Amino acid sequence: MRTLQERIILASLLLTLVCAAQVASLPLPDDWNGLLLRTKRSLLWRWNSMKPLGASCREHSECGTKYCRKNICSFY
Repeated sequence: MRTLQERIILASLLLTLVCAAQVASLPLPDDWNGLLLRTKRSLLWRWNSMKPLGASCREHSECGTKYCRKNICSFY
């Protein structure tokens, strides 16, 4: 006879395996580009990809301050 804790662990493991199998078997979207662009536009992606003040840049969208002057992120 198993203890209650063992039953809960076994049920959790079984449920996790079933969920993982269902996620893995989902059909893939036809348009992968839209999915990747949506991920890149997420808030976490923007925080991680924006450059700090004084970093080198090529355009305004790269900087956290949204201003690129003489290839350096600045406030103005």
